[in-house]
Amino acid sequence: MTASLAPTALLVVAHGDGGTDPRDETVRILAERLAKRLDLPVDWATLKRPETFAAAHARLGSAAERVAVYPLFMASGWFVRVKLPGLLAETGFSDAEILQVFGLDPRLVDLVEHRLRSIASMQGGREPKDFAIALIAHGSASGDTGSRLASEAIAADLGYRLGTALHVGFIEEAPFFSEVIGAGVEIVVGLFVSAGTHALDDVAALVAKTPSVVHHVANVGDDTGVADMVAATLAARVGDRVV
Repeated sequence: MTASLAPTALLVVAHGDGGTDPRDETVRILAERLAKRLDLPVDWATLKRPETFAAAHARLGSAAERVAVYPLFMASGWFVRVKLPGLLAETGFSDAEILQVFGLDPRLVDLVEHRLRSIASMQGGREPKDFAIALIAHGSASGDTGSRLASEAIAADLGYRLGTALHVGFIEEAPFFSEVIGAGVEIVVGLFVSAGTHALDDVAALVAKTPSVVHHVANVGDDTGVADMVAATLAARVGDRVV
């Protein structure tokens, strides 16, 4: 997209869930929230269901001319760097600009910090540093370090702000989430964008069997503050106030 031209639409893209009953509510609801507050058309798509890109293009019509694409991903891995640009080109989004990835936005640390302080306060007016806290992320069995580095950066920033060290566990690489949660963790936060297979079928199932856990945030992508993050990212892109 030409830097001097403002986008004509916003497309929110997530990885999405597979299976016969995909859990795509997070990206769809986020798009709906943004459509109510932004002065331009908003739609959504998922990489797991490539047909959603063509459907979004058809719904946007002429507004698909110059699309700003918000990647609802925790890291800028292969899916964002390679798969997403390919699908955009294949489905008619020829003039698209991919914005900053959700998981790399510094505002995400603000959002998680706020959640942790609220959770701790509800436990008798305590502070996050009074609890053993674990952040659970996807990780990668293929050797892609994007998820690990993004998660560790969030943990380091939060640890500095909260005055405590946070544990980090992963689905696909060591240290595995089962080991981390089983080590007396009391608050678990899933660094996932949606309540999909990993957040619910993997992590939540283990949390339910772990007596030490007093609070579980299944995923950060469902937080209502995510819409603020996307709007701020888009505002920075167009150089105007759109919220």
